[in-house]
Amino acid sequence: MRPLGTVRTLLRRPPRAWFRAAQAAALAGVVEVGLRTVRLPRLTRLLGVRLVLDGAVGRVGDPGLVRLSSSEAERLDVTWRLLRHRPFNGTCLRRALLGAHALRHRDHAVRIGVQKVAGEVKAHAWLEVDGIVMDPDGIESFRSLTAGAPA
Repeated sequence: MRPLGTVRTLLRRPPRAWFRAAQAAALAGVVEVGLRTVRLPRLTRLLGVRLVLDGAVGRVGDPGLVRLSSSEAERLDVTWRLLRHRPFNGTCLRRALLGAHALRHRDHAVRIGVQKVAGEVKAHAWLEVDGIVMDPDGIESFRSLTAGAPA
């Protein structure tokens, strides 16, 4: 979607969505700077987000199983939509961190997993809310990191 389409979409939403988009944009900038300047555990503490490195994985299922209030759903939707557009970097780690921040008052966890494919190590981050994986795309093949592993 082009930036003009993004503005049109936002203008069709209620004013509180505009405010949430501005908050998410500012936070995305903070996260971007934080990822480049501090270690991930410290950044998650600053954001009020739980980084869980215990090797476990939440229940993979329909993210719709998580009962979000309309306010929570809108906050998460606006945040994740924003990350799809320039100048934002919508990688899985940024998406998990910003999503967790949007739902930080809930039982949440940001997890990081790795897999080795054809000799190449790949990583993926995801958000879990109430023990349910909110981003079930392909996490079955990732092995969740533990605190003893380098993050």
